[in-house]
Order: sequence, then C-alpha cells, then structure tokens
Amino acid sequence: MENWHAKKKKLNVNGHSITYFSAEAKSVKSEHTDEFINVIHTNEDAYKYDIRADERIPDINVARDYIEASLEKAKQNFLKVEISEYKERFYLFFNVQSIGQIQYTGNRI
Repeated sequence: MENWHAKKKKLNVNGHSITYFSAEAKSVKSEHTDEFINVIHTNEDAYKYDIRADERIPDINVARDYIEASLEKAKQNFLKVEISEYKERFYLFFNVQSIGQIQYTGNRI
C-alpha cells in the first residue's frame, strides 16, 4: 500500500495570521479551457494554488465560493487552515478547523 502521507506538502496557518486572501476564478489560455484559483496570502509569504474543475467539483465557481467563505470564517474565528499537496496525483486537500476537508484537483504554483 502506498504511503501517500509522506508525499504530501502542507501549509499550516492560523486564521489570525491571514492578512489577505483572494479566490478568483480565471481562464488560462491553453489548448484546453482550464481554470484556476489563487487561494491564500499570509503575512509572511504568498501561497498560490492552481485548482481545476473536475468530476468532484465541475463548477470552479462553487470551489471559489467555498474557499472564500471558509477562509473568511477562519480569519474571523482564528481557525486553523491546512492545505496539503500530493504532487504525484495533482491533489490538494483544503481543510479548515470546524468546517472540514475537501479535495481538489490542483497544485501549488
């Protein structure tokens, strides 16, 4: 059985350290119509993620709305935010304390 936990890279921040975030759906010019979302900025570094629509989340705007609402709640209530990346599978796991975890197709850029 594959140990995928060892391959994940994780961002851990507390909501109080989130000074700014942006979640915006944009079209990327390519052979395929891909969309991405820039997810989170903290007061120390900028973290950007490319998140794509897939079978789990066919409407990228739904992902954007969920991310914005979750990060706003984390910021207001000082909740822990984790974003794990599993590069080999092109997965992101977005987890906000007391709200829950959701998996997206994407990676950190």
